[in-house]
Amino acid sequence: MDSSEAELDRIEAQRSTDASHDQQNRTYLPMNIHGSQDFSQSGGDGVTPLTGDTESVPEFLTNLRLSDLYAIRGEDVRMIPEVFSKISDGNKECLEKLRSRGISVARIKSNTGDSILHLAVTWGHLELVKEIVCECPRLLLEQNSSGQTPLHVAAHSGHTTIVEAFVALVTFSSARLCNEESERMNPYVLKDKDGNTALYYAIEGRYFEMAVCLVNANQDAPFLGNKYGVSSLFVAINTGDVSLVKAILKIIGNKDLKGKKSNLESKLQGQKSLAHVALVTQSIGVLDVILDEYPSLMDERDINGWTCLSLAAHIGYYEGVCNLLERSTKGVYVCDQDGSFPIHTAAEKGHENIVEEFIKRCPGSKHLLNKLGQNVLHIAAKNGKFWISNMLIINKDTEHLGVGQDVDGNTPLHLAVMNWHFKSITWLARSSKILKVRNKNGLRARDIAEREVKPHYIFQERWTLALLLYAIHSRGFESVHSLTKPSVPLDPKNNRDYVNTLLLVAALVATMTFAAGFTIPGGFNSSAPHLGRATLATNPTLFIFLVLDILAMQSSVATIGILIWAQLGDPVLIRSSLHVALPLLLFALLCMPLAFLFGVVTAVGHVKWLVVIICIISVLFFSWAIFVLGPHVMLQRSYVSPKYAGDFLVTFMQYKDIIGLFVSLIKFLFCGCY
Repeated sequence: MDSSEAELDRIEAQRSTDASHDQQNRTYLPMNIHGSQDFSQSGGDGVTPLTGDTESVPEFLTNLRLSDLYAIRGEDVRMIPEVFSKISDGNKECLEKLRSRGISVARIKSNTGDSILHLAVTWGHLELVKEIVCECPRLLLEQNSSGQTPLHVAAHSGHTTIVEAFVALVTFSSARLCNEESERMNPYVLKDKDGNTALYYAIEGRYFEMAVCLVNANQDAPFLGNKYGVSSLFVAINTGDVSLVKAILKIIGNKDLKGKKSNLESKLQGQKSLAHVALVTQSIGVLDVILDEYPSLMDERDINGWTCLSLAAHIGYYEGVCNLLERSTKGVYVCDQDGSFPIHTAAEKGHENIVEEFIKRCPGSKHLLNKLGQNVLHIAAKNGKFWISNMLIINKDTEHLGVGQDVDGNTPLHLAVMNWHFKSITWLARSSKILKVRNKNGLRARDIAEREVKPHYIFQERWTLALLLYAIHSRGFESVHSLTKPSVPLDPKNNRDYVNTLLLVAALVATMTFAAGFTIPGGFNSSAPHLGRATLATNPTLFIFLVLDILAMQSSVATIGILIWAQLGDPVLIRSSLHVALPLLLFALLCMPLAFLFGVVTAVGHVKWLVVIICIISVLFFSWAIFVLGPHVMLQRSYVSPKYAGDFLVTFMQYKDIIGLFVSLIKFLFCGCY
């Protein structure tokens, strides 16, 4: 006798031993189904007699043992590996062997609490499932250690045909039971340990055919919430399946709107913000289905206190905003719990198209003030949304918002300066009237910038101050001597490291340019009468190459000499040295690539198309180098003339984003990512 036969004998022996315990323990099904008057009419053989035309009944149900629903359950028997393997493989002979030995297949469980029906369902063995469920229909209600019934397992695994077989079984059985027992024979509403029904898993797995079958089988399951307060209806909305959501909502019935709404609230467990979920998933079809059935949901608030319109504005769902505005514009004038209106929310998040849509459809929305007395331009400026700020300030219908003051008397320009949002400064400071406005503390935007800028170098703050001072200088109503203020290093050690870095860069430039002077393009003559002289000495491009190379070398050497003074540790000497050394080093760094350009042109000047390509690349690089290095040098100087440097700063602001897009394009072409 092999090991599997011995194990089956052990199970059979355990079964007979447990029989006496069954009578004492009286362990019943999870739903406590134990006998009925209907069963006494079903016949003594345990097979449910069929009435009517048997052709309308699924074939596998003709052998259904409905009496098994009321059998007393004994103690579980451990499933041996042999049974586990054969059932997983769909082997029906194993089932026959268990029957021949008189072993109750309903009591065999794996170490995770799975019955043989759980295993057959997991592996999708439909015929084996039908045979097991006809013999032991109560296994359909058995739950494993995770609280899942075979219906849960089938839904989670996407076995639609098995789910349909289960639905046929339950429908057939319920028709032959009394009302009380029929309600108990209801696996659709059973929940696992997470509180999820089988329908939840069907929708979550996007098995929509299966989900429709389960919705039609039971009208309560779609509204049951799990332990996180999420119902199957919520999951259906989240998947964006319009037909499924429509099928679930039709369950409520065709009552009047008020009655339907009340009925929905009474049925739905957990979260009830249906329209909000549709907005988050950005499914306009589902949103239409929900609001067509329940228009009042558009005005309700979610757990965060947001209305539908506020939520759509927050997430930037433009199509959703337009849909809601077409239904009603009154939501535009309903504020959230924090006192902000939907247009403020859109401005805070930088959704320019939504702000524009609000103003176009509801012109009055631009005058709305939040609890701090701030209008939409205040919000955009405060949060650094410069595209919205620029759009509003150049629009004739909204430019007056620039002089609007909040409860503290601050204009949008004040708020942009307070938060050092330099991108908006040029547009917000476009008129003298705005620049002259004082807040309740008597401070103009300039006063705030000059008072709050930190003594040590912080690029964002000094860049904001420079742009604001240049705007004041351009308007001509107030004198501006310099666009910068002297900076004081926060930590002398960091300043010393900075000087050492500049020394290293200058030394490298000097070394490379020195070497380039003796390896000029074209080489040298190797014969008399001009032995050792440059072969292309009369070429004008070689002359330009040599001039630029010499300038780069001498500027870098001068930088080294000046920075040596900065090593003495005198703070005043350090600042003075940097003011001279930085421009010289910038000049050397710009001369070096230009020298390289003319050196290459000298060597390949006869290939015209190649010269054109090289020149285009070099111009782009040179422009980029100026925009990167220029502000770094200028903003560290104690004096920067607004007359000569201001235009460069504004130009840098205007084209910085264009250069950024160009850099992103290069990354995409060569690296495959932005």
